Amino acid sequence: MIQKNLMRVVGRRFPKIDGIDKVTGVALFGADVKIPGTLYAKVLRSPVAHANITKIDTSRAEAFPGVKAVITGEDFPSPPNESGNPPSSLENQSREKVLARTKVLFQGHPVAAVAATSAMIAEEALELIDVEYEQLPHVLDTTATMQPDAPLLHQDLRTKDVENTAEKASNIAEHQEFIRGDADEALKIAHVVVERTFNTGTVHQGYIEPDSEAAWVRQDGSITVWANTQGTHLQRRELASVLDIPIQTINVIPTEVGGAFGGKESVRVTALCVALSRKVRLPVRLSLSREEILRAGWPSTSIKCSVKVGADQQGNIVGIKAWIAFNSGAFPGAPIQSAVRRVFSHYRVENMRVDAYDVISNRPPNSAYRAPGATPVAFAMESVIDELADSLGMDPLEFRFKNVSRDGDLMPDGNTLPTINLDRVLDEVRKHPCWTTPLEGPNRGRGLALGMWTMPGGTISCHVNVNYDGSLNLVLGIVDLSSTRATLAQIAAEECGLAFEEINVVVGDTDTVAYSDATAGDRVTYVASKAVVAACSDLLTNMRRRVAEKYSASIEDVKYELKKFWIDGAPEMSATWNEIALSSVAPHSGEGGGALAGYSSASEVMHGAAIAPNGSAHVADVEVDPQTGKVQILRYTVFQDVGRAVNPAGVEGQMQGGAVQGIGWALSEELQYDDGGKVENASLLDYRIPTILDVPNIDTVVLEFPSPDHPYGIRGVGQVPIVPPAATIGNAIFRATGARLDELPMKPERVRLAIEKSGESD
Repeated sequence: MIQKNLMRVVGRRFPKIDGIDKVTGVALFGADVKIPGTLYAKVLRSPVAHANITKIDTSRAEAFPGVKAVITGEDFPSPPNESGNPPSSLENQSREKVLARTKVLFQGHPVAAVAATSAMIAEEALELIDVEYEQLPHVLDTTATMQPDAPLLHQDLRTKDVENTAEKASNIAEHQEFIRGDADEALKIAHVVVERTFNTGTVHQGYIEPDSEAAWVRQDGSITVWANTQGTHLQRRELASVLDIPIQTINVIPTEVGGAFGGKESVRVTALCVALSRKVRLPVRLSLSREEILRAGWPSTSIKCSVKVGADQQGNIVGIKAWIAFNSGAFPGAPIQSAVRRVFSHYRVENMRVDAYDVISNRPPNSAYRAPGATPVAFAMESVIDELADSLGMDPLEFRFKNVSRDGDLMPDGNTLPTINLDRVLDEVRKHPCWTTPLEGPNRGRGLALGMWTMPGGTISCHVNVNYDGSLNLVLGIVDLSSTRATLAQIAAEECGLAFEEINVVVGDTDTVAYSDATAGDRVTYVASKAVVAACSDLLTNMRRRVAEKYSASIEDVKYELKKFWIDGAPEMSATWNEIALSSVAPHSGEGGGALAGYSSASEVMHGAAIAPNGSAHVADVEVDPQTGKVQILRYTVFQDVGRAVNPAGVEGQMQGGAVQGIGWALSEELQYDDGGKVENASLLDYRIPTILDVPNIDTVVLEFPSPDHPYGIRGVGQVPIVPPAATIGNAIFRATGARLDELPMKPERVRLAIEKSGESD
């Protein structure tokens, strides 16, 4: 591992490579893609939450002047299942999510799309499509959808558990059990037991840029897609599957992405664009409105859960028991593993039982949102932990310090934590003014909560090319969502002994770079940096070989440092980086030798242990108005183990951004559904994302406890900051008012009611 004090570029602050282009309007986003002859698409959506489609007549729309193509679910291939029958909505869910075929499963479910010469014409044509529905009973509530007599969304959905699949259809897709020891027996003999039930709402990722993508199916059948996606190769693979087309005919070009946070991983818009384009062989662009995004834009999961934790007289946690139901919308896919294995790894305990359920309802299908599922589950767990500490008469920090997991402890799924520095993080909190400074004044409280994340693994590819002037092109297979280009340019500069300014970074398309997984789950910097290190090593080997050939020496004898090569023991036999770079272009150098490049694909797979765990602790001071329930955050501090801060400015931005999103989840953000399943607050006026008026400056304490399994000691940074905020603020509200909140968001009316209820119980 490279020592920190020996690094020239890594650890320094550099601006975002894409920053100037974005603030000056030069950067190309999805809505900026302009191709001659482009058609404009619009989507017809279901007005009801659950219904059979009995008829779709598109003839009037197709005849409307300016309309060039209309598609319905019938235009999507539907190959027979193993029994030779048409696939069900569940078997065909990747296609059904994009465009309903025979049944709509949520209000806003796409049922048709139109491409026309203008957006206005396409919008008018939607009104000419005649759709008849046979309305069915719908179910929205998590508990209600789990009942045996609940309306079924998918007739062939049967609950899967560890051992078998149920015979009877239900709305429960999966039941996972995480069991260690005997939790029931441990809780029976515990000195103190705290049990609470929690309920959290559905939140949206809140990205600034609504989905806007384009596609062009040319006369020869080749397909070019311009996608504001988190993963170009994932987009290509899903397009090939959904539309039943050869993957090699598709090239996905990434545009800039104006925020995603997990909400832009799966194929949606581009599938409609391709299906429309292949009807007319013209480019088609579809830009969704903010209202469409909020009504049917694949938000996060909501949960209902109960958590029960017991401790002995000495303050040791002896048992944990939890029941969690994740409401994943119209199709299965709840982040059970993502949430349970991380949140219930905060504390070491011999006896644990967690029952988690993936349940569906007539809401829009869910997708990931930054540390998927962990924020609401941590809200429940960390609230109970705080209350348990109080019941034992212990300081909440000291109780956590006594019980947090250490290196080698088990996660709920049986994997081990190789290194986890939650105790060291808490030790930093203990010494910090945000914890030691007395909080004075009425109705004020200080809260603490923990978060933890482990990198999920994955594959990322890249290659590096030397230009004849000595500069370096780094071509990446992953999309840049969070200053990835700057961070990886620093790694390349460090490895090659170059200046940051000598690295040119390109995000490649699927025809340019080998397979790379989506930008998600904190894999990018950790995995991609390993690929960059290996690619640079490959390049330097090729350059050393060029020097060895020049002096008829062995490649093992060629040394390199800071743009200079030499033969060991013969320093006069040397060459500069730029001289070797020039030799790659024969007409200019007179030497030739061919282009100089390096390539690597790094892949991380979990084998019995978590990958590079990173711990976090948040501390918040709040003031609560007991008359209105309004919560004002006075101070907020984020402590996080980042392993190695490659670019401290970027790291701090991730910590602050995640905290602000978590604050929104805690206090104001919630998609509100009416009884018919329609989102009532589908605008940013009514869906309350925090503004600068709602949050203080977020203080960051960047802790660097290097990961031993990475050449630079890097750990993930972007996921965990969103995990602790809701619990942190909930615990602070309790200390300010004596009221324990068990619902998210903790809106003023809920806080006030909780205060009133707490006063009555006193």
